[in-house]
Amino acid sequence: MNTWHLRTVVGVAALAGLLAGCESMRESMRDRFSPMPPKVRVVQGDTKQVFAAARLAMARLGFEMVRGGPAQGELEGLTRIGGGNDLYSSRQRDMTVHLEPLGDGRVEVRVVMQEIEEDRYSKLSNPATSTPVRESAVYDAFFDDLERQLQGVAGK
Repeated sequence: MNTWHLRTVVGVAALAGLLAGCESMRESMRDRFSPMPPKVRVVQGDTKQVFAAARLAMARLGFEMVRGGPAQGELEGLTRIGGGNDLYSSRQRDMTVHLEPLGDGRVEVRVVMQEIEEDRYSKLSNPATSTPVRESAVYDAFFDDLERQLQGVAGK
């Protein structure tokens, strides 16, 4: 094989490898920034009971309610602003809970969490980036506490 053919084969192989890496990177970026479907559970109780239990469960996870109410069927909370990855960055989490009465004493609870990050570079062009929280442990902790609160109400 002459050197021209060898260079062509090596170039095509390198390009194929680069494109394969780009595809996996593109999938990773798409997963990170694409909207995440909410985590959903159906619980027993009326909307007011579930709202009160959700508010308490949020507070126990470090979220302070910033808006919402039982009549809207929604509540949103934010964690305190904490330090980020370096001296000039900050991080905060946002949780939004939607309540949908289903009848028969059941309510569908939909939860979405976002990680809000701001660094010294993004302040100039974009105030912050928001990334969906995908780890199930945080959602599980919220739903477990929500269920405990509702069982406590039902036990009274």
